[in-house]
Amino acid sequence: MSGKISETIAGEGSLLLVSLLFGFALMLVYDIIRIFRHIIRHGTILMAAEDVLYWLFCAVGIFAMLYQENEGLLRWFVLGGVAIGMLVENNFVSPSIVALFVKIIRIWLKILKKFLHIFGKPLKKIHLFFRKELKKIRKAIKIGLSKD
Repeated sequence: MSGKISETIAGEGSLLLVSLLFGFALMLVYDIIRIFRHIIRHGTILMAAEDVLYWLFCAVGIFAMLYQENEGLLRWFVLGGVAIGMLVENNFVSPSIVALFVKIIRIWLKILKKFLHIFGKPLKKIHLFFRKELKKIRKAIKIGLSKD
């Protein structure tokens, strides 16, 4: 034996690594959905629809990955790799990421709310002023057009 790893074994090892990373990435996408759910609360039906769309996205993504990396051949260790990648991300990375981004987004929303509170009233007054003036102009144009 020469001590080298055969091409087949190396290819399957890289396929397993790709599947682990792909599962990890799929759960990162689901973290975006989780963050959205924390920021904007919504009901069961919308959550179910989001989940169905997510799992359809996962199925198409896994199929595309299998087609690209393994000529479309279904290998159970690939599905296992995807599942393990998803579990690792979900249990070790996801809680921190979701909590951090929810906190950051809520801080930005508070800043935006304060900004709108400070500048909202003057902007509303300006808007109403221009709205009244535009109504006057429109009325004058209508009167001018009806005289012809």
